[in-house]
Amino acid sequence: MRVAVLGAGYAGLTLARKLEAGLPSDVDLVVVDEAADHLLLHELHRAIRRPDVLDAITVPLADVLDRATVRTARVESIDADARRVELSDSGGSFDFDYDYAAVCLGSETAFYDIPGLEERGTPLKRVAHAERIRREFLDVCETGGRAVVGGAGLSGVQVAGELHALAVEEGVRDRVEVVLVEQLSEITSNFPENFREAVREELEVRNVEIRTGAAVTEATDDDLELNDGDERLPYDQLVWTGGIRGSAATDGERLD
Repeated sequence: MRVAVLGAGYAGLTLARKLEAGLPSDVDLVVVDEAADHLLLHELHRAIRRPDVLDAITVPLADVLDRATVRTARVESIDADARRVELSDSGGSFDFDYDYAAVCLGSETAFYDIPGLEERGTPLKRVAHAERIRREFLDVCETGGRAVVGGAGLSGVQVAGELHALAVEEGVRDRVEVVLVEQLSEITSNFPENFREAVREELEVRNVEIRTGAAVTEATDDDLELNDGDERLPYDQLVWTGGIRGSAATDGERLD
């Protein structure tokens, strides 16, 4: 019998550890994840300014799993009726059969079908994203310009804060703008009012420009269209933290 855990985030890794302890030894337990490491996602923003943080927030799955087999591949689709998963890796796509599976794929960045946004906005979900954000921002620091962070939830304000701090460390704060864009009337809108006010005050003290009531409706290579054309905001770097959605492998549906 084969039991598959699809995804090795917080939920997937916790479940896999429990299954290792509870399943009979003759059960084939397989953990499938796109990365070979477990990532402490809530700390990833710190790696933008301090790349060495990655050593502390990534843990090889093989080091924390006792007997499960780790399969490094992306889950492309799930056929629950056939008990089959389509996976892909550097060698291409292939099918993977199971008897029982737990879907723990977590969330993906939502781009809301906004024209041009997915092609141009860098999300913050993977180590490679943090590395790209840092690399592109250092380019902005070298030439001068504007970095725009779209979406002012917790991730957005964290990224904006890290970019500001990096600009200060590089000694270029006077020629680099960090702009935080949010379609709602408040930043970090899911948090209590005192938290929202404290975050806003801290960002404003650091001269991070906050633009609320500004919905991104298109992204080009040079600028963002805001509020269906009411304004265009030029940028040199675009980071997108404007929301999340369910995994594309499940088409946003729950699997029973």
